[in-house]
Amino acid sequence: MRHFLIDTDTASDDAVALLMALRASHIQVEAITTVAGNCPLPQCVKNALICVEKSDTYFPPVYAGMTKPLFRERYYSHHIHGEDGMGDMALPEPSLRVEKMHAVDAIIEFATRFDGQLEIVTLGPLTNLAMAILKEPELVQKIKHVYVMGGAGLTPGNITPLAEFNFYVDAEAVHLVLESGLPLTVVGWEIGMGEAFINQKDIVFLNELSELGRFSVRCNKTLMAFNASRMNKIGFDLPDPTTMAVALYPEIIDSSFEAHTWIEYKNDKSYGHFVIDSTQLTGLPVNARIITRIKSGMFKQKLYSLLS
Repeated sequence: MRHFLIDTDTASDDAVALLMALRASHIQVEAITTVAGNCPLPQCVKNALICVEKSDTYFPPVYAGMTKPLFRERYYSHHIHGEDGMGDMALPEPSLRVEKMHAVDAIIEFATRFDGQLEIVTLGPLTNLAMAILKEPELVQKIKHVYVMGGAGLTPGNITPLAEFNFYVDAEAVHLVLESGLPLTVVGWEIGMGEAFINQKDIVFLNELSELGRFSVRCNKTLMAFNASRMNKIGFDLPDPTTMAVALYPEIIDSSFEAHTWIEYKNDKSYGHFVIDSTQLTGLPVNARIITRIKSGMFKQKLYSLLS
């Protein structure tokens, strides 16, 4: 059995990713840590607890983490995911409650408990993980692997021409993680816009598939409206579930490469730009594996299976 910790700024695509992980029988989600990003932290906590209840499987503990980036002002994505992060569904309060331990301490606690076996999937800004590294430098040796949803190093960004949301919210945290020595797999925003994009046909299928399928469509309602206005494309992208699929099913990876990478955090105009030295011009050591393509059709097959 594989042991997962999921770090999330829970909004609509995070929600689908959480459902996938909680319904995958070959892994155990040991903990869910939340971080401010798509929404203020209390809303992210509420959304995560709702997803645990919705999964109808088991109930890993949920921890509240960092309320803001390390140095920057807060930046939310209400214009993309709605005021509640869930397509403005007005969901009722969950019956589950958040744990008292801080998420940063929880990351350290679970990495120590599953020494060398814990796999972390980050779906939001990297503030919690960066703080955990700063607090416990030996943490790096205790984590088996980290799967990161972030960056748009191969295409334009989705927040600025150069930056993707998660990396833009807290680029200083990204810098600390990239420089930490952690074994990293990075799944950029652009991957979720390809094979993982949910089109009109997929929406119909999900609505007919199950209650969880309908929930996954409904919570992405404002994201669909945003996509329609931004690029005249009907449907919604699922970057977080794409990252989760890569973590859950390594065989889904069609192509990838290793490279030295870094993040721009000193220049305001290019803040959050994820740079990939794909041609090894710098000669600097590899610090990340970059996913460039997932297998055609396999993502949706897995998604439908987990939500059915």
